[in-house]
Amino acid sequence: MRSRPANSFRVVVRFLVGMVALISVSGTAAACEITILTSYPSSFYKPFIDLFVKQTGMSDVCVQNKNTIGLISHVRENRRPIPDIVWASSPVAFELLDQHGALAHFPDKLSAFSDMAGIIPDSPNGSRFGFALSTIGLMSREDQAALETVEIADLASPDYSGLLGMSSPSRSGTTHLFVESLLQQYGWQEGWALLSQIGGNLATVTARSFGVRDGVARSRFRYGIGIDFLARAEFPSGEGLAFRSFAPGWYFPASVAVTVVGAHNALSLRFVDFLRSSTAQELLLAPEIGRIPINPALWSRAGFSPTVQEPHHRLDLELAAQRMVVVNALYDDMITHRLLELKKLWVALRRLENTPVITQSDSMRSLLGAVRDSLEIVPVAAFMANESSFEQAFSAAGPPENALAGRLRIQDSWSNDFSQRFKTARELIARMDAFQNHLDPGALE
Repeated sequence: MRSRPANSFRVVVRFLVGMVALISVSGTAAACEITILTSYPSSFYKPFIDLFVKQTGMSDVCVQNKNTIGLISHVRENRRPIPDIVWASSPVAFELLDQHGALAHFPDKLSAFSDMAGIIPDSPNGSRFGFALSTIGLMSREDQAALETVEIADLASPDYSGLLGMSSPSRSGTTHLFVESLLQQYGWQEGWALLSQIGGNLATVTARSFGVRDGVARSRFRYGIGIDFLARAEFPSGEGLAFRSFAPGWYFPASVAVTVVGAHNALSLRFVDFLRSSTAQELLLAPEIGRIPINPALWSRAGFSPTVQEPHHRLDLELAAQRMVVVNALYDDMITHRLLELKKLWVALRRLENTPVITQSDSMRSLLGAVRDSLEIVPVAAFMANESSFEQAFSAAGPPENALAGRLRIQDSWSNDFSQRFKTARELIARMDAFQNHLDPGALE
């Protein structure tokens, strides 16, 4: 008999006579027939659960929502309720869970879809199954000028200063996809330099990816870096946001997986099959959902038409999973927690880079380069970030006291390094300002 989830963690979606109610667990609640852990909000998953229940005649489905990072921790730490199904957008999350032996393998269930334009929907070992496609890009209000396809490097332009919003990769799996994809596409050093430049243009770093969509919709900032379905799904008013993907295209399978525990529940594979069935694939096209189905026969109806010849970036999932904790921690220390100072330093540096008396001086040009280095370099080399020892130090899977001590030592060293770099940048900028003011006393008034 399957164990009953602890009451304090459980949320049950109960279906009675076609009615759906989200209720907290009481001592008399029936055991779950299937338990689903997802990063999706109820506005997305509820229509699918409704349809699944209607088709199967089930009475109790337990659904718990956590952001992707929380979802990973939940499964790895065997928290209750122990899920049968994991359902999320980030393939990196599934890769990480599979590396830790948390997912069951069903290689006979690999996709039969053909002509996928070079996109691989499932994990080759049968641990993860794609049900929809996602792409990352820039969202904006529909009443603003239409965006063309966006090059990532364009976001570093001063033209975007104060106009961008994005979430933290440590709070959002899709934002981690953006950050890791950028690092793999541009390389470790150049990638972090570009992330710092983009960080200097951010209006804010939101707590979750949904905050980016809301910020754009409410005109808190003009552009949002995020995933396509957040922009395209309609608001209750029937409005949506404009969206343009990055070039080259970044296409990721939104996926579902069965946990090792869930492999003992026959309903788990039934749910996987359901998400890839024609009825569920059609449901993805509903305006309030706005997802790209995994079935290529429906791509044209979703306005999606990639070709094999079209260049698109392929993410090394194994590498992304291995260094996820390092990348997220570095991003937060460099950008999220220092955003106000980072923005000020980039504004000052760009101003000085466009000041003739500075750029025409050999000694001042060298200071400009030093400031850039201070803002763009991270205190971890690529080969170090790929070491499993870093991941182990940041993981809560080991002895708590050892993990905490190791994590604090590493983060303290990074924090001290960033603090010193930013201090150096401030001092060098002050020297250049003084030099400019000495030659042109009215320049800084």
